[in-house]
Amino acid sequence: MGARRATLTAVIVLLLAACGGGTEELDSDQTTTSTAAPATTEAGNGGGDQDDGDIIEQAAEQFENMVDTEGGSGTVTIGGETWEFQAFESVPTAACDADFFGGFFAVMTDGDDITVPVNGLLVTLPGGDFEDPPEVVVTVNVDGDTEWIADETIYERSPDLPEGIGVTSFTIEGTTASGTALFFDEESSFQFNAGLADEVTLAEGTFTVSCPAG
Repeated sequence: MGARRATLTAVIVLLLAACGGGTEELDSDQTTTSTAAPATTEAGNGGGDQDDGDIIEQAAEQFENMVDTEGGSGTVTIGGETWEFQAFESVPTAACDADFFGGFFAVMTDGDDITVPVNGLLVTLPGGDFEDPPEVVVTVNVDGDTEWIADETIYERSPDLPEGIGVTSFTIEGTTASGTALFFDEESSFQFNAGLADEVTLAEGTFTVSCPAG
C-alpha cells in the first residue's frame, strides 16, 4: 500500500469527520429513500468499543476497495447545461460507492488525463453511519474555474448567501442516486462580495450517479 494507503487514510479521516451512529434526517421539504444495506462494524451494537485506529483502518480499507473499482458514471444538469462524468480507474481520487457506510459517495471527472484541466463531480448523500449533509459540487474548468455548489452547510461560512442553496431531494435506489438541487456559482459570490456583481448566481439542477454493482 505504502504512500497511497497513507494518502487514502488521510482522505478518509476528513470524509468521516462527521460520521456517527445515527441516521441523517433531512428537512421537511427533502426526501430520501435508500435500499442500500446498513453498514455494520466489528463492535456490533453501535460500535462503541472501537478505538479511533480501528475506525480509520476500516474506513481506509473500504475506501481502498472503492477506488480500485472501475466504473461508475454521473450526469448533472444545471440551468439547462449538462455535464457527464465517470470514475476513471486511472484517476487516483476517483471513487463511486453506493453503500459508503450506508450512504452514497462519488468522485468523478469528465476525462482521465489528470495532467490537463478536467471537470469534476463530488457527491455525498447521507445514510446509515455516514452523516455528512447532502452535497453536490460540480467543478467547471472554464470561465475562471468556477464551481457550482449545492451544500446547505455553506451558510456556516457565508451566512449572507441567498436562502435555499443545497440538495433539495434525493433518492438512493440500489447503486444509483438521483435528485434535485439549488446550486450557486461560487465565482459569482466572490464577485458579489467584492462589489463587482449585483447578485449571486443561482440555478436549479438535477443529478444522477450510478456506481458499479458490488
